[in-house]
Amino acid sequence: MASTRDAVATFATTSSSFLLLLLFASSPAFAQEAAAEVQAEGEAEESEADPEEEARFAEARDRFRQGVALARAGNCRGALAELQASLEILPRPNTLYNIATCQEELHRYDLAVDAYAAYLEMASEDEPDRPAVEATMRTLRMLLGTIHIETNTAAEVWLDDRVVGEAPGDVLVPGGSHVIELRAEGHLPERREVQVAAQRTVSLEVTLSTAEENVVFNTTIERPPIPAPVFWGGVALTFVTAAIGAYFGVQALQIRETELSRDPRLPPNLDAIEESAIIADAFFIGATIFGAATVVLAFLTDFGGEPETEQDEPEGARVRPLLGPAYAGLEVQW
Repeated sequence: MASTRDAVATFATTSSSFLLLLLFASSPAFAQEAAAEVQAEGEAEESEADPEEEARFAEARDRFRQGVALARAGNCRGALAELQASLEILPRPNTLYNIATCQEELHRYDLAVDAYAAYLEMASEDEPDRPAVEATMRTLRMLLGTIHIETNTAAEVWLDDRVVGEAPGDVLVPGGSHVIELRAEGHLPERREVQVAAQRTVSLEVTLSTAEENVVFNTTIERPPIPAPVFWGGVALTFVTAAIGAYFGVQALQIRETELSRDPRLPPNLDAIEESAIIADAFFIGATIFGAATVVLAFLTDFGGEPETEQDEPEGARVRPLLGPAYAGLEVQW
């Protein structure tokens, strides 16, 4: 069994190399045949050929030659790109033949069979290499395995970087180990590793999960900038509050010094010291809060705004401390 399979693989490689060299050797005929067609089309009218047709033919010919050169250099992937472009511009049998041989060299036997079949459809019935191409196709089909895929939704079947079929259904792949990926709109892709032998069929069941869509709305709310007088009012309030706190702090220290200088036999006036200290601490805390708020206002204030001329500017807030022997406070005037 192993010797038979080796003989088949050797025959496929030998046939591929022979046919590829044969086509490369006949590549100048592409230009000759195409030129003959252009000349035949021009025989109907004794006038110059259409410049657009000439340019189209020239591009197809150049891309074909570039593809052949890349294939000769061993770059079949690059050759396929040029040959496919040439085929789209000007379909020719020998372009399909080169595409088939390149696919065969890349071990994409399923695509090679498809390209050979398309070549036979386009080529003439009396093409001398038709029997050899049909034999090559039979050999390549012997190198293909089948993957039978069952899935919960219609999906594309990807092998490497190409689509090899649709699921549910059967897909032909070269024998060996492959990573199959199923892709369907609205579902998460799923990958499976499959090993299939040539001329064998393996079954694969895949369930695709529905993709969840998360929509995020970003809403921007524009607020008008804070007028500059508000910021400066916060600055003034901070300094005034701190000044009142400092006043009561100094008063507490003075009362303490006074108590220390009194006759120690007299009871100390601790209540007055504690009261002044508490008031000082309260104002210091207020100054800290006002200061933090003022810093925040500094980032939200429009300092460069032009004053409105049509309306009278409102007067800013005025703050002044109220101090007395038994009270303290702030008076705000607008």
